[in-house]
Amino acid sequence: MRSVTLKWILLSTAIIISLIVAMQLVWLSKQYTREQKEFTVNVVKSIRGLYEDFNIYGDYNLRNSIELPDKNSFLMRLDTVLDKQTILDSLSSELQQSDVFTDCKVAFYNAPAHKYLYKIYLPAAASHYPTNEGNEMPAFKRKFSYLFLFFPHRDKYILSQMVWWVISCVILILLLIGFAISLFYLYRQKFLNEVQNDFIRNVTHEFQTPLTTLTLGLDMLSKPATAAQPEKHSKYIKLMQGQTMYLKQHIENLMKVITTESKRLVIVKEKVVPNQLIKDAVVQLFASIDEKNAVIHYHLEDKNEIITGDGNNLFVAILNVISNAVKYAKNPVIRLETISSSDAYIIRIKDNGIGIEKKYQQKLFKKFYRVPTGDLHTVKGLGLGLYFVKKVVDAHKGTITIESVPEIGTIFTISLPKH
Repeated sequence: MRSVTLKWILLSTAIIISLIVAMQLVWLSKQYTREQKEFTVNVVKSIRGLYEDFNIYGDYNLRNSIELPDKNSFLMRLDTVLDKQTILDSLSSELQQSDVFTDCKVAFYNAPAHKYLYKIYLPAAASHYPTNEGNEMPAFKRKFSYLFLFFPHRDKYILSQMVWWVISCVILILLLIGFAISLFYLYRQKFLNEVQNDFIRNVTHEFQTPLTTLTLGLDMLSKPATAAQPEKHSKYIKLMQGQTMYLKQHIENLMKVITTESKRLVIVKEKVVPNQLIKDAVVQLFASIDEKNAVIHYHLEDKNEIITGDGNNLFVAILNVISNAVKYAKNPVIRLETISSSDAYIIRIKDNGIGIEKKYQQKLFKKFYRVPTGDLHTVKGLGLGLYFVKKVVDAHKGTITIESVPEIGTIFTISLPKH
């Protein structure tokens, strides 16, 4: 299974998990609302039971005699002043019968006196609040007397009733999240394995081809007939030199990347002449340039200006970009340009190669990344060259940009600060 297919499967799974989690949260919210309503209904049942206990049920219309100023407060119209103990015994019994097992504060408000005549704290067996502390009872001024029922811990009580539902939902959500994380790491591991396998195949192919060429060249040079033909002898020497330089470049890239992965890229500052680095890179690539009959046009600044930088790393970076310009063109025509401004030194490398589509350009500097061409080995490479170029430019606090048009060519612009 390729990583792209696995990625879509993981994305679909993540969406499904998110929907399940969302449904669980919505369900919990609805369940909480239902419990709130049930609590209110049960308290109203208890109040109706009180009216029956006091033999005044028929004197009051429940709809007009019960008021809910807020979710925790219930006002029961009651013009008759009842004894505290009577209220305590009757209310405790009614609440238990209606399955309301939380503490309650009770007060009788006398309308003519505009005050509470008494206050009672009624604890519940299932309540964990044994003292009558905090949650003071607000005063609601009315033209009529009433019995005030106040439930200070209503929300906590309702949540305690839902505790097993909450725990089961939390466990399910945690399991789903754990499953999603496991899938993510599975995808990551799968992706890394594919990258590793592609890298091994690339390295095998990239090193096998030049080694085969070198073996063939050595066999041909060992024959007396080849030694008797100077032109053919010279041709095989150049071919072997080119393959040797090719191997050397790949090994340098590998070693540089391994070094920068194990620790930060170390920049040894010294005075360097970028124009000379460019010319030296072209000289090292002579075999590839000669093999493809590449044309090099120099447009270098006249002063051969000196900048401060790491000459070795900059040389390898420039070498990689020019090598790509030669490699990715059928009949290479390459323009090498340098520009010196007041605060930056610019190196521009332009080719007439196959170009790069816009959607691939941002990925060019990633490790092991190669632009898809249909055939993995149509163009040689390990996907490390531009990755290392970006590392070197970043270490110099510079920038590298790319402009490319498919079938027209590509321009790489490296800008290095002078100071």
